[in-house]
This record gives sequence, C-alpha cells and structure tokens, in this order.
Amino acid sequence: MGVRGGVTPPGLRLGCLWEWTASPFLPYPGFGADRYREYSAPYFGSRQVLRGASFATPPRLRSPHFRNFYQPERDDIFAGFRTCAA
Repeated sequence: MGVRGGVTPPGLRLGCLWEWTASPFLPYPGFGADRYREYSAPYFGSRQVLRGASFATPPRLRSPHFRNFYQPERDDIFAGFRTCAA
C-alpha cells in the first residue's frame, strides 16, 4: 500500500504528527504560573519542545503554535520530525 498525493491509505495526511524541535522548553517572555504551577514550570530547560498536534489530537486543540514537552522515551504521543532538502 503506497502513499498517493500525501494521503495514506486510511485517509490520514502525511505530517500529522507532533514535531520535535531543537528548542529547549522555556517559558515565553512574561510567563506567569497560574494555579497549575506543577504543570509546565518544573520542566523549563530540561525538555525539548514538541510543536503542533497529531492526528490523535482533538481538532479543537490543533494549532501550529501549540507546544508541549513530552520526553522522547514515550511511545504514545505520535511524534516525528521534519526534514527538508535544499
């Protein structure tokens, strides 16, 4: 079963994965912790950024601006990386 026109046989689009970046997970300028202090702040500087969403992310949460900080050892987050050729 091959890929045709960027669509996989079950109808999923190629590239529908969280994307690893080279950026460390750091707070945005002006960041202020809210009542969920244990959610992201403890991981600043110790994890890499994942950006976007995957085919398994609910549509209302999909955004190219959304980022997360999962560890690479996890095998349940549908993550990949993008390559390009010059």
